[in-house]
Amino acid sequence: MTLIQVSRSGETVLIPPCLPDYLSAIHDLKPIMGKPADEDVKSIHTVMRALNAVAHVPTLYDHDLAIRLSQHLFGVQMAVYRVTYSTTILPGDRSVYVPPALPSHIPGILREVVGVPSEEEIKLAHGALRSAENLVISPHLFDANLSMKLSQHFFNLQFARYMHDSAAGCFVSDSEPEELQTTVAQPNQGAQKDPSVVHENSELGREGQSIPLVAEAEQAPHDQESSELVQLGETIVKAIKDVASESKDVLDNMNRVLMLIKRDQSTVGCVDKYYQVFKNPLNQEGIAASEYGLPQLRYEYINDGYRYHLWMGSDHIVARYLKFFGIASDMIQDGEEPKLINGKEGEAGKLILAQLGVTRP
Repeated sequence: MTLIQVSRSGETVLIPPCLPDYLSAIHDLKPIMGKPADEDVKSIHTVMRALNAVAHVPTLYDHDLAIRLSQHLFGVQMAVYRVTYSTTILPGDRSVYVPPALPSHIPGILREVVGVPSEEEIKLAHGALRSAENLVISPHLFDANLSMKLSQHFFNLQFARYMHDSAAGCFVSDSEPEELQTTVAQPNQGAQKDPSVVHENSELGREGQSIPLVAEAEQAPHDQESSELVQLGETIVKAIKDVASESKDVLDNMNRVLMLIKRDQSTVGCVDKYYQVFKNPLNQEGIAASEYGLPQLRYEYINDGYRYHLWMGSDHIVARYLKFFGIASDMIQDGEEPKLINGKEGEAGKLILAQLGVTRP
């Protein structure tokens, strides 16, 4: 997709990359015409932070999208730079780069940069930007507007330094390596008549034959590094699976504990030696009886020989509780309404009480 287009009026239009649904729900990036507004730039930063937040989730993170967003941000920051500063380096250029004011909780002091930025000034700007971005986990301290301005200031200094170095020819060494000079062969029709030239050509031929061996020697470490990277990737994936498996076991244990706590909750009424216990139990799926449409389970405890007795008042409800717990299907008569088979009341009551941990007669 083309990231930069030109409108009919001649203005540059910056086209953002398409976003997946979970990112477009945060900010819908729109094409930018002319000078980018602060809100446009902040939206790009917000989307990039959201994408980086899921970098550890392979099913959500898109490396290609991260590159396209970075390229889009570069184009937007370049557009801001062009409006404010000249992209043509003139002798004695004294452009002034004004940083945003830093709050007290961000270390360092940024001062105006006049002319060509030094490495120290660029490092200070980069450090302030990193400190501001690190506060994203503290919403009460993070300032998206400040982070955007620091990012633009850092870009301005980098680009100004780049333009100066390129104009001064700082990217190319003044002298070519001797190896390159000795291997350049100039065509000469009379070379075969000169014995020294013949000897030089033969030496070059022998050197040329050794080139594949050098390439193979260089290739071996590369292959070894690739193999190590693959092995490292497999180790990381295995570690993630192990951690996920352990987390699942911990969550299962927590679920069992919560279910036991829930099952142990009761309301008790007492009259003389008779105790009535009311419970809203859970089944093995963690569903409460009330969610299943059942009344509270009620049973009696008689403090005279430690006797427990299920007291529901209806065999129909007892049959529904058996189905709720998924037990004793052979005691239930199927139909529109489940019914308990005659003569099974006592046995069914003991089975239901056993689900509550009550096993005394």
